[in-house]
Amino acid sequence: MRRKRVAALTVALAVFAGALGSLAGCGGKEETPAQTKAKEETQAPTEGKTQTPTEAKKETDASSEEGTKTIYFMPKEVAGAWNVYSCTGAEDAGKELGIDVIISGPANADPTEQINMLEDAIVAKPDAIVIATNDAAGCKASIDKAVEQGILVLTYDSDCADSGRSFYVNSASDYECGRMFVRDVAESVGEDAKVAVMGGGISAGNQQERLAGVQDEMKENYPNMELLATTWSDDDTEVALQNAENLILANPDLQAIIGISGYEPHSAAAAVKEAVEQGNLEEGSVFITGLTLPDVIRPYIEDGTVESAYVTEPAYLAYTAVYTAYEMLGGESFSDGDKFQVEGLENVEAEVTGEYIYFGLIALDKNNIGNYSW
Repeated sequence: MRRKRVAALTVALAVFAGALGSLAGCGGKEETPAQTKAKEETQAPTEGKTQTPTEAKKETDASSEEGTKTIYFMPKEVAGAWNVYSCTGAEDAGKELGIDVIISGPANADPTEQINMLEDAIVAKPDAIVIATNDAAGCKASIDKAVEQGILVLTYDSDCADSGRSFYVNSASDYECGRMFVRDVAESVGEDAKVAVMGGGISAGNQQERLAGVQDEMKENYPNMELLATTWSDDDTEVALQNAENLILANPDLQAIIGISGYEPHSAAAAVKEAVEQGNLEEGSVFITGLTLPDVIRPYIEDGTVESAYVTEPAYLAYTAVYTAYEMLGGESFSDGDKFQVEGLENVEAEVTGEYIYFGLIALDKNNIGNYSW
């Protein structure tokens, strides 16, 4: 078993993994309350409190008069299990903290629609906006407008680093994740490995940061490693699968695939497994790593197609982002090096690194994959 390198990231992995381990249980797939609720809603994308601008503004104004803080939580999309869990985590934070959390996101990861919804949110004048951007460059002007109007803005999951947002909240640095994946490849395959990168939305800030980390780590520390190709699925599993199949066919010398979006590693694994079963690929000849979801990667870890991969707990991420906004609205300030407990999440500690707030990744393998489900 190769060594896990999550500790190389500036995250509180041990504390966070312990918290999730206690929630998940040792022998089964027990879930957090957020996961249980979200699973019931997965078949129908959550609507949260998504409203028309007029309705939202009326509720926001009413909340302001009553003294209740209002936070707009804006995921990349409201469809898909990961985003459903995220929305549920945000709603749970609202209930725990006594604030109004309004979910506002496009049905699918549409950058233009998200920007329009962000503009609508600004019109509603909430106390804060917490957003995962589909298009960092496209969202910049709207985020800056919100900040200029006195609205606190935080990003989560996918950043808009060039904007006036206060903090980016995530499990780990996107850039450092990319570098870590390359080190995983070097350790498992070799420093001269031939690699492909599979990404989701090409304009998403987190995707570009992770890709930059991959490229810089190769250039600086593994100059003999070759990046054969980079593909983009636009967060579509079917497209990701087709991309993986094409990579295998077009690159017979391919040795590793790095998935920098949650849609990619299991799609790569499905393509690799099929190629092996058809006799077109030798078993174990393509190493796969990256960020994923437990439920979709589970069969490939259990059958050995994938040795290990990494996950972010989406409900905890959303909860932590909303909690951070809540604390800041209450007058709390955060400085580089600060650590704080997330109220309502047992034993979860977040750490401030510059303009970033991280709380930890989970490394999945055969030993623990049964403990997580979302």
